[in-house]
Amino acid sequence: MKTSVGCIVVALMMAVSTLAVAVPSSKPTISLEGKLNCPYISSSGGTAYLQIILTTSGFERQSRERRPMNLSVVLDRSGSMSDQQKMEYAKAALTKLIEQLERDDIFSLVVYDDVVDVLHPAQQVGSSKNRLKQLVSDIYPRNSTNLGGGMIEGLKQVEKNVGKEYVNRVILLSDGLANQGITSPIELNHIAKRHRERSISLTTMGVGLDYNENLMIGLAESGGGNYYFIESPSQLASMMNREFKSASSIVAQNVSIELQLGKDVRLLDVIGCETVSDRNAYRIPIGDVYANDIREITVELSVPKGSGTATVATGKVCYESSRISSRPSFAASVMYTSDLVLIDRNRDMEIQAKADIAVSTRDVERAMKALDEGRMEEAQAQLQSAKAFLGSSPAAASSGAGGDAIRAQADRLNSYEATLRNSDIEASQVKKAIQYENYRVQKKK
Repeated sequence: MKTSVGCIVVALMMAVSTLAVAVPSSKPTISLEGKLNCPYISSSGGTAYLQIILTTSGFERQSRERRPMNLSVVLDRSGSMSDQQKMEYAKAALTKLIEQLERDDIFSLVVYDDVVDVLHPAQQVGSSKNRLKQLVSDIYPRNSTNLGGGMIEGLKQVEKNVGKEYVNRVILLSDGLANQGITSPIELNHIAKRHRERSISLTTMGVGLDYNENLMIGLAESGGGNYYFIESPSQLASMMNREFKSASSIVAQNVSIELQLGKDVRLLDVIGCETVSDRNAYRIPIGDVYANDIREITVELSVPKGSGTATVATGKVCYESSRISSRPSFAASVMYTSDLVLIDRNRDMEIQAKADIAVSTRDVERAMKALDEGRMEEAQAQLQSAKAFLGSSPAAASSGAGGDAIRAQADRLNSYEATLRNSDIEASQVKKAIQYENYRVQKKK
């Protein structure tokens, strides 16, 4: 399938757009809420869903004045990049990106095949745009794919100037499998996490149908950045609209939620997110957040039997920012009751819907794992299980936003099933497309 130069251009421009930090028009703030799907729970205990909502506000979106970038682009120049003129498309995209840089931005360019080369070490752009464009023009496809080596070098380049005054980010672009150097996803993810702790985020872009989407998603998650599946021109409008409508400016880096559970409450899952645990305390890394942004995380809890009122969880946000000083927190409590009707009457249907949709995305993840392993029937069964679960949601019949969201997700699941049954579509294309959309739903992107 031919990959559009426009698609790569837009994706690189979108990644750069998320690096711009706006000038606040009023005092910038971060707020944090913890909402349960129901304020009541059975006296015998049960499962509760906690929706953690982080919101940034008090910013104007202004592209002309922003915090300077400390940016490294890591470009795959392996032999497969010559297919369908992907290298030419990537070079055009990179040239467009360079045109957007300002004199005070720090930029580095790393290319890799089986050899990793730093074509332009990290330094301020100054008046070197024409020279940078010429460097890009001279890149050509060569040998194998040392993705890990390229990523590590990009991270090193950004690390030279890392600081709160900069937006520190690496953009990694690849169209193939990591087959040279470090190839272990576990090891590569660990490297990305270690640099994220220093507020260096990693965005990954998979081009075409031959790259390892599991690896690229994992690196973006571990690195606190974004993941893009760049397939065809038909995606251009929606990708551009989604990215430019979203807040395009980083206001806090290396953000995490510190979650403390109540007595005998157990954490069953933080859907779609990794966690770092210490007894009944958990840290949930969520990467960078942007101006006028909303991030939501669904936490599945097991609440013990009891009576009266009990606090099930408290949370606070931690981050690195030179603009915001607030450290908001929340506490979420339940009231025990033996009246099941009272529970049903007091459900927050919007929160219930968000929780149930999050659970359905977990089933889709399992379906994609089965598809990866060639178990098509199991993949279809997992999608059917997700549909059945959504159909049984207390929010499914509601007339408000919760019901609408449930129905929209059910439509997506129907589309996934239909796509799996379509023998004319390449398996790698099916999986990448479904997995990318599920990633966006799960991350509210």
